[in-house]
Amino acid sequence: MGSAVPAISDRPHLTHLLFRAVDRPAREALELSRRPFWATLAPALVGVFLVAIASAAAAAVSPRGFVLGGRLDGLRAIFEALLVVVPGATVFSVYLRLRLPARALLAATALGLLAAGLVATCVLPLMAFLVLVSTDAPGVLALPALLVPTLALCTLALIPFRVITSLDPSDSARWLARLFAFFLVVVFALRVNAALFSLFQ
Repeated sequence: MGSAVPAISDRPHLTHLLFRAVDRPAREALELSRRPFWATLAPALVGVFLVAIASAAAAAVSPRGFVLGGRLDGLRAIFEALLVVVPGATVFSVYLRLRLPARALLAATALGLLAAGLVATCVLPLMAFLVLVSTDAPGVLALPALLVPTLALCTLALIPFRVITSLDPSDSARWLARLFAFFLVVVFALRVNAALFSLFQ
């Protein structure tokens, strides 16, 4: 006597795909690097959208209401750091002859952006809580505009670091991964406008 078993779809859910890419970045980066160029960049586009929306929502918090003027320096600094560091890291990976295809480094950066978008979105409730309990503290009200881009940038730096060291365990790859993360943070810190810190005054 047979029993009815509900059919289970073999197609993974979108959220499963997203979190699998973040949980196993080295394997996913290799798979992405073998796909068409638009598929390699797809996680980056999703991540950019999430980071931009989360940073804009966090920057809109103000003692005077919702304003965005002069409060998106952190978001701009993230993309400026990427434009400076990623091309240089790609050139050095080719020069050092690492077991790391240039497309794999690009895919790792795309996954890093995706992870950064997820982290930035997940911390928004915490930022909202800070605003609700700190209505009389302008300095705390300014924290989300700085914390959300900073957390996103740190997440973005960690994913390529993990991918590079996983795909190539050599000393050269380790140093490239460290320099990649270090210069992302340094360029981000240098490019954050002083107007952002004036929010605390």
